[in-house]
Amino acid sequence: MYTQIIRNHIICFRMIWRRIEELEENLYVPDGLLTFWEASKELDHAYTLFSKACGLSDAAYWSLLSISEGAVTQSQISDQLYFSRQTLNSAFKQLQKNGLIRLETCEGNQRSKQAFLTEKGKDFVEKYVVQMYQAEERAWNGLNREEQEALTRLTRKFSGLIQKELQKVQEKQTD
Repeated sequence: MYTQIIRNHIICFRMIWRRIEELEENLYVPDGLLTFWEASKELDHAYTLFSKACGLSDAAYWSLLSISEGAVTQSQISDQLYFSRQTLNSAFKQLQKNGLIRLETCEGNQRSKQAFLTEKGKDFVEKYVVQMYQAEERAWNGLNREEQEALTRLTRKFSGLIQKELQKVQEKQTD
């Protein structure tokens, strides 16, 4: 549960950061929002360091995690993680090259492939992903109950608000 909330938070802010970095010179950003972005980048950086320590790109690591949780096609993972098909294709190639997944053609759709963990992939998940879950759990338990509830509530609230605002932006762009 914590991983999904954090993963969605990271993905959302990665998209925003890329756009902000393009606009940064001409953009006024309130101090509180800038501090929030910095904190989000710090969290993103911690997860990036972990995926790199595992010898995988971020996209490959999160894809492997999604496959271990039941997502089996690039389309499902793309919908879940918001990575482009090109990025996921590269991630899948890395995972195959490392012997962590195998791809099989979907029944009824020759163009779509399902990903499955190999034995080596299962061992990898047990070794690294379980460590990540345990580290997250220890960090989460470093917060008291009120802090946990506040973090979850405020993250969901901000996520909902930003989704509404970004939807308005998209609607204006299509007008």
